[in-house]
Formats: sequence, structure tokens, C-alpha cells
Amino acid sequence: MKIRQLGFLALVATGAVALAACSSGGAAAPKASDGPITIRIQSQASIAAEPMYMAIEKGFFTEQGLDVKVTELPDLPAATAALQAGKLDLAFVPTISALQMARQNVPITMIAPSDGINPKAADAPLAEQRNYTSAGVYTSKGSGATDLKGLAGKKIAVPELKGQPDGTITSVLQKAGVDTTKIEWIKLGFQPAVDALKSDQIDAAFLVSPFSIQADGLGLARVMNPSAAFFPKGSATTSWAGNSAWVKKNPDAVSKFQKAMKKASDWANAHLDEVKQHAITRTGLKVKPADMPQSYWPAAIDPAQLTEVDHSLVSIGFFPKAVDVKKILAPAAG
Repeated sequence: MKIRQLGFLALVATGAVALAACSSGGAAAPKASDGPITIRIQSQASIAAEPMYMAIEKGFFTEQGLDVKVTELPDLPAATAALQAGKLDLAFVPTISALQMARQNVPITMIAPSDGINPKAADAPLAEQRNYTSAGVYTSKGSGATDLKGLAGKKIAVPELKGQPDGTITSVLQKAGVDTTKIEWIKLGFQPAVDALKSDQIDAAFLVSPFSIQADGLGLARVMNPSAAFFPKGSATTSWAGNSAWVKKNPDAVSKFQKAMKKASDWANAHLDEVKQHAITRTGLKVKPADMPQSYWPAAIDPAQLTEVDHSLVSIGFFPKAVDVKKILAPAAG
């Protein structure tokens, strides 16, 4: 397997060393006497994070005695660095990225889900799965690839390496009997990936909305919905996670956050059209609610499903051996 641009792994590895060095120094969440507990959380443009924004606007955090402050950070490496520096309490972390961090001794603990796989997606055919997830693999017109087998030996762009995109794609391809050893993985942002597909500089790319909508407009073939095909039905694909030392020192804040997020997720699932419009307004996307998938937000992270994900990645050689997921997962609030 050929890989280019290992910047993500290097940044996370650097963060792992720094985090490990100060993991015992997680501070208690600040709280004024008889006042709310302050939690600093990473911003996230994706609709995956909508329940967090709903919890702020609908007062679900306030009901739990929390004052959640959103901090602008561009990506996972930046959030990891902010967690270790004590400048951030919770970050938006994809499930597989959290499992990767666990193997690099990054002291991170998942405390609540962000979004997940709509249960309806698992039983839907390929053409209909896209109604439940924006994450898809698109091929360039010059690649000649129109199905899974056509991806063998191709040049595939993903936004991070050894993370959720290439992990899910590799698993789906191997289950389909496709040789993945000669795939050339390229780290490339979503917009550059769309441009590279358009100019035939790459063969395929992992895209999410609104970039997947651009690819549809260009008439590019969508040959895989990796998240829907890989993750267990209804499972969490992204999470809110904190420095393990902070999580341990702030059980009350963690429990309150979990309760507020469960209420927000339930509300979001019941008011999907309003949530879509809110995401469009919040991010400035030039799309219509009807263009967006039927997103889904689980109430909690299921340890059994997280274990299943980890074991699936071990079985294809993506990870060397299994980890005890309970060590990176906070107990759910009672």
C-alpha cells in the first residue's frame, strides 16, 4: 500500500507525545460559585455536529447547568494540540481516528456521539444509500472505474491518512474481493479533490456534502458509500472526545454534557428539516435542504458496536491488534 503526505500521522504522533507528557494535568472545568460549568468545545461545520449547536440554541446545555463555548479550530490535529495545551475541553473526533489515537497512546476519551449511520441505510441498495449519507467515493471520468473492482490499483484521495475514510474504503473493498495493496492513497482536501477529479489527476476521491453535490453536478460516478457499508446499523461514526485527564477530573460536567446531547440528538432526529436548514444557514452552504441526506444522531456510543468496528479493522490489517474500547470510552450517564 502506497501512501503520500503523512502529515496527519506526524501531527497526531506529536500530539500524542505532548498529551502523554501532560495527561495527568487535566484541569477541573471552571465553575463560578453557584454558576454554570464552562465547557470549551471545537467548532465543526458539518451537519454531523448540529445537535451540539441545537443544544446551545434550545437551552439544553443551560438546563444541565453548562455554559458551552464554541472554539474555532480548523481540523483534528489542531484540536488535538489544543486539548493537550488545556485550551480546549472537547473536540470533534471521528470514531476510527479515536481508535487510531488509542494505539498511539494519545490520552483521549470519547464521551458522547456526534452523528451516526441512519439505520435505514444498512438495508438500502447503493443508489438509495446516498439518501442517508453524504460520504461517498467518486471516480473521475478518465479513471475508467465504474464499480468497486475498478478501484484496484487506483489513486484515491482522502482528507486524512490512516483514518476513517481509507479505513472504511479498504474494508469495503476487501469484503468485495478487491486487492487493496496497490492502491495509492493521497492526502487531499475536499475541494482540491473535486478539482483533481475534474481534471483527471486522480482516479477517485472520498467526498462529503457539499463537495459530493459538486461531484454529482459534474456527472461523476459514485461507486461506494463507505460509511453506510462499513459501520454497524445505527452506530456512531463521530464523537465528542476530551483529554482523558480532563474527563476523569470532571465526571459531573461529562454526565451533564451527555444528558444534554442525548436530548439534542433526539430532538434533531425528530426535526430533521429544521436541522438541515439550520446547518445551511450556519455554514453558508449553497444547497437546499432536499439536497442533504437524511442524517441520524445516536443517543449514545455503544461499546459493542465500537468493538465491532475495531475488530473489523484489525481483520483487514488496518490496525495490528485489537484494543479495549472501554479504556477510551466514558461511561454513559445514568
